[in-house]
Formats: sequence, structure tokens, C-alpha cells
Amino acid sequence: MVYDLVLLHPPTVYDFRKEMLFTGPISDVVPSSPVFEMYPIGLTSIGDYLERFGLKVKIINIANRMLLNPNFDVEKKIRKIKAKAFGIDLHWLPHAHGSIELAKIIKKYHPDTPVMFGGLSSTYFHKELIEYPCIDYVVRGDTTEK
Repeated sequence: MVYDLVLLHPPTVYDFRKEMLFTGPISDVVPSSPVFEMYPIGLTSIGDYLERFGLKVKIINIANRMLLNPNFDVEKKIRKIKAKAFGIDLHWLPHAHGSIELAKIIKKYHPDTPVMFGGLSSTYFHKELIEYPCIDYVVRGDTTEK
């Protein structure tokens, strides 16, 4: 199936399964919680809105799949997706590394497919994000469905 939009929720650090990670300033500021494994509710409202107008939307929680299955192959999954556009949420700042790395993987396998970023942190850091060659658009603000 070809989707009009595939929305992806990234892990905080893309290569967390390979690298030994030490807690740092983020863990002091933001309490560790399953909230970062769950995608923002905005993804569901965007999907619902677009589907009401006949678009095919899929949400994939890459972070959760990586956590639940140590053998989950992100690149293989991304390579197989057929989409007219990809959206990545960068709502919480701790996902900055994971979201940008996910965008790089998308561009590796789908170089001509637009990659959009959205969310609270994307809105705040839109000027910096749009400088990345793997990011084509930054959707700013809240309730951006329209």
C-alpha cells in the first residue's frame, strides 16, 4: 500500500541498542518515564483529520518497536515503506538525536520523498532544523492539521 503520509515517532537516541549510554543533564531535568516511548497525541489528531479527507495515513512508533524487539531492523522497515511524505515528531527535545538520525535513514532509502518535522521542539528550533539536508519542511505551531 502507498500511504499519503507516514508519521514516525523516533527514539531519544537512535543507536541506544549499540552504544553504552550514561545519564546526563536530560535525566536530571526530565524524569525517566514511558511518556517518551509514546508518540504525541498530535500524531493521532493529524492522522484522523487527514483520513477524513480521504488521505491514507500510518503512524509507526519506531521508538517502541526498538525497545520491544532488540532485533527490529529500522532501516529494513523504512526501506519497505511506500509513502508520498514522511513526518517525524520532535515534540520533546530529548528526541533530537533520534529524530534527525531517522530523517537521515529516510533520505537514504527515499531521497526524493519529502520529510517533515513537527512538534513543540521543532517549532522552537525550526531555523536550525531546516538547515539539515534530510529535513525538507518544518511545520510550526500547535494544531497544524489544516
